[in-house]
Amino acid sequence: MATARQETPEHEDVLVQFNKLHFDPVNPRGEPESDEEKIRSLFGGESETSVLAAHLAEHGQNPLDRLGIIKHPKLPGHFVIREGNRRLCAMQLLRDPERAPTTAIQKSFQRLASTGRPIPDSVQAVLFHEQPKARVWMSVKHEGPQNGLGTLTWGPTQKTRFNREGETGTTRPKNPNRQAEALLTYAVGQGLITPEERVLIAITTLTRYLPNLRTALALLNTEDCTTNAVQVEFNAALQRFLKDAKETGSPGTPAEVHSRSTAGQRNAYAEKLRNENLTPSSRNLPPYDPSKQTPTQAATKAAVRARSSMDPGKRKQLIPSSFVVSIKDQVLLRLVKEGKELNPDEARFSCNYLNRVILERVIHNYAKKHGVGGQGDFADVVQRVVTHAKASNSPPSKGVALVLTKAADKKTVYSYEIMSNAVHGGSTPSGADNRSNWENLQSALEYLLSRLK
Repeated sequence: MATARQETPEHEDVLVQFNKLHFDPVNPRGEPESDEEKIRSLFGGESETSVLAAHLAEHGQNPLDRLGIIKHPKLPGHFVIREGNRRLCAMQLLRDPERAPTTAIQKSFQRLASTGRPIPDSVQAVLFHEQPKARVWMSVKHEGPQNGLGTLTWGPTQKTRFNREGETGTTRPKNPNRQAEALLTYAVGQGLITPEERVLIAITTLTRYLPNLRTALALLNTEDCTTNAVQVEFNAALQRFLKDAKETGSPGTPAEVHSRSTAGQRNAYAEKLRNENLTPSSRNLPPYDPSKQTPTQAATKAAVRARSSMDPGKRKQLIPSSFVVSIKDQVLLRLVKEGKELNPDEARFSCNYLNRVILERVIHNYAKKHGVGGQGDFADVVQRVVTHAKASNSPPSKGVALVLTKAADKKTVYSYEIMSNAVHGGSTPSGADNRSNWENLQSALEYLLSRLK
């Protein structure tokens, strides 16, 4: 009876003492170098190594990507790194920042080492018993897709889908394409575009246009599909945007929404949607994400019933006559008086400016009266105001506190930052945009004014 031949394993998982690991003198990232201090200086001076070190300090060694080692040819019990030399450098400098090549880099690693996870005395590695076997797997990892053999790089859509599952730590910023991906997914689910059309729409092009189009589309943040518009109007505007971004299929004929657009062209496109009455005009629903929930029939009927003379969609003035300024601030009184006279559809720029400057004036009045400091970035002033108000005897409701917070987050359509875009030459909001921004801000302004009497 034949017996199975026992083969020596080509590699094995091992736990290696950190001080027995050495750089590979022959490394594709640089010319051959036998001096380990020079290798450490080479890797340690690269900005990518600092980024890697920050991630190691936060998360530890990647369990999906262990070090690959072989036995040292001259030092018994020691090992040479075949895969992971830059990681070895990052870990060495986290363990001993004084070995970094410059004073500035030393200080950087000292900060990381003092706040992050300690690098252990022993690390997990894969020990290859023959160097050529290590080269096989290094090729799979580093030499590209190789017709499916190697690691396939994710494109923008794949990266964004992955990031939908959650964040990947403080060392990785939020994926900038997340809102564009959410809009595409929603549009396919609603039948606004087909799955085949989605493939013809570049997600990065949508992301490029969104800062100029969020107000026009009635998007209330930079994350998802949240809106306060009636869903059918929101869908119509979104469908037009996506259709205009679809590749034409004709060489030399770009789509109307295209990747090489200038800021001026993107602003002009937003204006075109407004002029063609394609942007939502009914924006008085409670904020909701239509990809997750549909406004209830009751809420929709309530919105329809509210379309009276006091409905912001019907009102001919920016500010309703019922809004009262209860303090003796002559400038603020004049601003509000103008807001009660100006038509948001006709004086679009002026009404946008009034929303912005009234918000600023009331915030600074509150900061001055309560001694919380009106200097510095506007967002910082608002945060101090919110903190003070929450700790007071008459704290704001959660809704008011949320409005104030969003008014300073530089993302929301009624934030000081976004409303400043028109002042500094960006696209001018429509009359519906101006009314909607005032309706969002009014309750917060009324609360602040009540604390200024």
